[in-house]
Amino acid sequence: MKKIQKILFFVLAVFLLFACTRENPMPDPPRPSVPLIIFDTDIGSSTDDLFAMQMLYHYASQGRCQLLGVVVDRMGDTNAVVADIMNNYYGFPTLPLALERNGTYNRYAFINYTPIAQFTDDEGNLMFDRTYSDYSVLPDGYVLYRRLLARAPDHSVTIMLTGIPSTIANLLTSDADQYSTLSGVELVRRKVKRLYFMATKLTLDGEQNASTGYNIAMHPEAASTLFDLWPDDVDIILSPSAAGDAVDYAPEMVISDINWTDIHPLKQIYMHYDCNTGQRMWDPMLPIQEIEGEGTFALSPRGHLTLTNDGHVNFTYDPKGNCRYQMPGDEAWAQRMLNLIRASNRCGNISTKQSLPTNL
Repeated sequence: MKKIQKILFFVLAVFLLFACTRENPMPDPPRPSVPLIIFDTDIGSSTDDLFAMQMLYHYASQGRCQLLGVVVDRMGDTNAVVADIMNNYYGFPTLPLALERNGTYNRYAFINYTPIAQFTDDEGNLMFDRTYSDYSVLPDGYVLYRRLLARAPDHSVTIMLTGIPSTIANLLTSDADQYSTLSGVELVRRKVKRLYFMATKLTLDGEQNASTGYNIAMHPEAASTLFDLWPDDVDIILSPSAAGDAVDYAPEMVISDINWTDIHPLKQIYMHYDCNTGQRMWDPMLPIQEIEGEGTFALSPRGHLTLTNDGHVNFTYDPKGNCRYQMPGDEAWAQRMLNLIRASNRCGNISTKQSLPTNL
């Protein structure tokens, strides 16, 4: 009799547990305590993209952010190969990677370093590992955006755009698909926390005294789509050229800082190509602010961005606006920014691999 009672008690307990689970499902996992980041880059031209990526890998290995994916917005497989090499070298071989296929062709490359994909070691083997052998299998950039955003918690994703805005424009104009029933605009509104955009030289309140920066000049139609369709309730932090102009990482300093190996993608680029092109550390300003905190930058008052007919990016002050822009600091500030970038080169390679969440 006691045996039967135990069996009935067990069956009742299982039934109650099942019923409670059906009526009160387990809550969603808590929102991540670190930034979730999608990095959107025109890799394959200047090297400041590479330093920004390097910093993100190191921040992720320290548990200070989580990388969801890399979108290459400069068209061409050779550019995707470099991103693949970077992912592998820093211990992120399974990090989702996508390539823009509906952007602009033949964009000028200030430093054409893509041949590093064919560099070999002393034994004739490829110097740098990569995950893919056929880059035609990579998804279009906007498709990866939709997949990653659809699976992310609401208002949780930070997008860092350091290149041409074509992929973002394609995302905003996209329709419902297998990943989400939402349009591109609504998906961004639901899932994105903020957009960083290393973009331009600003024209403030209609003063026509600044030229359009490279990233926008290469595809002004995409920039116009971004400014017109980006949801008003999702923040934009613009990093104009002036923010990074004072941060100069000289080529000889780069090579000297990576004194612990020669088998390093950035060192190989600086050893074999002329990187003294006048570039500054513009793109790293994005991860520095997001991870080190907003106290690293003074930000402008809020406002709105528009693209004028003659190609200028106009910033109009408005306390209800969703955009602010970074403002450069003094000489001590510039030195601090440079030291943060140099730290990633000096600390050696990353030995741990990021564990990507199964639901993303």
